[in-house]
Formats: sequence, C-alpha cells, structure tokens
Amino acid sequence: MAGMTQTLAEAPPLPMTEAAYLPGVAYDEMFTAEGDVRPHYDPLHARMSTLGAEELAGRQRTLERSFLLQGITFTVYGAENTTERIIPTDLFPRIIPAAEWARIEAGLTQRLRALNLFLDDIYGDQQILMDGVVPRELVLGAPSYRREMQHLYVPHKAYANVCGSDLIRCQDGQFAVLEDNLRVPSGVSYMLANRDAAKRTFPGTYRAAGVRPVERYPDLLLATLKSMTADWRSNPQVVVLTPGVYNSAYYEHAYLARLMGVPLVEGRDLVVHENMVYMRTTT
Repeated sequence: MAGMTQTLAEAPPLPMTEAAYLPGVAYDEMFTAEGDVRPHYDPLHARMSTLGAEELAGRQRTLERSFLLQGITFTVYGAENTTERIIPTDLFPRIIPAAEWARIEAGLTQRLRALNLFLDDIYGDQQILMDGVVPRELVLGAPSYRREMQHLYVPHKAYANVCGSDLIRCQDGQFAVLEDNLRVPSGVSYMLANRDAAKRTFPGTYRAAGVRPVERYPDLLLATLKSMTADWRSNPQVVVLTPGVYNSAYYEHAYLARLMGVPLVEGRDLVVHENMVYMRTTT
C-alpha cells in the first residue's frame, strides 16, 4: 500500500479537479505522461470515478478509525500531543502487475541470497576482504560487527531470515533499493492490516482483480524460524521476543505472535541454565 504524509482528515481540502492533481516529474502509478489510465488501474479508476470527494474522505476516516479501534498503532517517542498514532495509510492501493512483480521478486531473492553469502564470508574465510573487494577496516571496524560470530555454525547459512528492503520508484518507472534492513525489520503486520483494509474499502474491485494473497505470511515465517533449528530439534519452541508494551513496534510483536500461535516474551521471561534457554510461564 502506498503511504502518505497526511491523512485526508488532516490535510487541507483540495478541489477535486484535474488541475489539483500535479505529480510533477515523479512517476505516476495510475496515469501515463499523456494522461491515460494505465491498463492495470482501469478497474480501480472506474470505481473511483463513481465516488464523490465526500464519500472518499468518509471512507478514509472510517479506515483510520478501524485501525485505531483495532490497536494498529505505533509509538512516536518525544511527541508533544500523543505517543500512539496510526500508520498513515493511503485509501487507494498501489497495484503492481504480475509480470512486474515477478521481476521484483526475483531481484529481491537474488539480493538477499547475495547478502547472506556476504555475511557468511565475513564471518568465515573473509575472502572478500582478502581480495580487497570491500575495505577490511570498513567491515571489521564497524560497531555492529560481532567477532563472536566468526566461524559459528549457522543453519542453511541464513544469517538474515527476514529482510526489509526499502523500494522506491524512479522517474523512469524502474525500481531501486534504498537500503536493506536485516536486523529484525518491522512493518509486515501493517502490510497485512492494510490488505484487510483494501478488501473492505473496495471489495468488488479487489475480488475481480485476482490479487495474490499475503495471508500465509505468518505460517511461512513460523516455518522459516523452525527450520533454523532443524538440525537439533524437529519441533522447536519458537517465541517472539519484545522489549515490552512501550516499544514502538509492540503492536507488531503481539500481532505476529498471535497469528503464529507462539508465546510473546520479554527478556525477563527467559533464563539460561546449562546452555539451555528456558521460558518462565505462569506455572
């Protein structure tokens, strides 16, 4: 789903005319440079054309209220007015055609494989450093580099099990990666919530579009985490570790734990005894 900096309820009203729509040099997801609707946006554009400005604004407010009532919020540290806010969400989904998505998926898969190979090398033989491809001091001098991890066995050589790659659309329509977040990236719960919102906001259009499902994400995440201990235990205990209710991503921690059917724990709930991690429970 495309994000926006202000909700319709907060933004100053604009006249619903073509003159008010000025994307500038940015790539327009719905319209071509000549002003024609892109083919994959035809059904959504047709549905939008039947709704007035007040109806669209009302649907936006309903969407935001449903997020607030469900607790789909994030914490803003240092905010003057409130610390709990909803994720700014665009009423209209971003539509990516299947052929374009296949290219993105293949590229991100290749990228994550390369990142894991890089991590495996710098914590292993460090061939990339010896060959001078990457400056040695840039890696070994990084605050996040962990020497304790050198030559440590990692199942499947999967150092990064979840990756959050930030994608942007360039002016020519091509996608580019801004950065890769490998250290427990957050945000997938909001994507799942946004998909549910899209189903409710434009149900008929959604059903007719043949959108690929995302509901299996929690099951796939659980299977991935379990596979990381397959060498030691066939059915391992998986937990979601959270700093607590005051963490900005606590909603996501609780959401994923519930969908995966695993305990949500804090550091104080865990104890190590004879190289085994135990979880404290109410019993």
